[in-house]
Amino acid sequence: MGKREEVRRRTFAEILETAGRMAETEGWRAVTIRRIATEIGYSAPVIYQHFPSKEALLHTLLERVNAELAERLRAAVDGQPAARGPHLAAVAYLEFARTRPVLYQLMSGAPGTDVDAATRRAAAGDVIAFTRRLIGAWAAETAADLPGPGVEDASDLLWGTLHGLAGIGAIEDVGFDRALRLADQAVTALLGYWSGPPTNPEHRPRTVKGEK
Repeated sequence: MGKREEVRRRTFAEILETAGRMAETEGWRAVTIRRIATEIGYSAPVIYQHFPSKEALLHTLLERVNAELAERLRAAVDGQPAARGPHLAAVAYLEFARTRPVLYQLMSGAPGTDVDAATRRAAAGDVIAFTRRLIGAWAAETAADLPGPGVEDASDLLWGTLHGLAGIGAIEDVGFDRALRLADQAVTALLGYWSGPPTNPEHRPRTVKGEK
């Protein structure tokens, strides 16, 4: 690696680190290209050479934090029975939200993050794909009946449940210890529902035309 490329990579990493640190101390609204430039002693044009906008910077952070979450989820279930996968992944997800609260806010679209929902979901592609494989493996091992779009629906429901629990876990008088206990109950309930006998088709909720 040449000296110029080494400097470029070091500056790139410093910009991202500074943005994250500013968000931790002042919130995401305080993160601007000019503020970052001032913090690290560069001119704004130097920052713009790496990131043309705040949105581009946040998008890079978003991709990185989702990659970190996906790695934690994989590590949590690696070598474990597929039947335990959803429970283990739930713990890993909430521990991630507990230990990386500011970056989790970015994933969740907190005020000042300036990243739309479609972009956030696209950046979470690996996490979503992992969750679907996790549910599929659980269903195969437990012989659960998840026909048609069942795996996709179950994955989104699990993901949405954990996201909600991460939100209340961040509330001071609730906390993540309680959120983890609730997650164990919620995952147990969801798996029990999916493991049960098929619902009478006459009693299934009707899908509105155009809904997925």
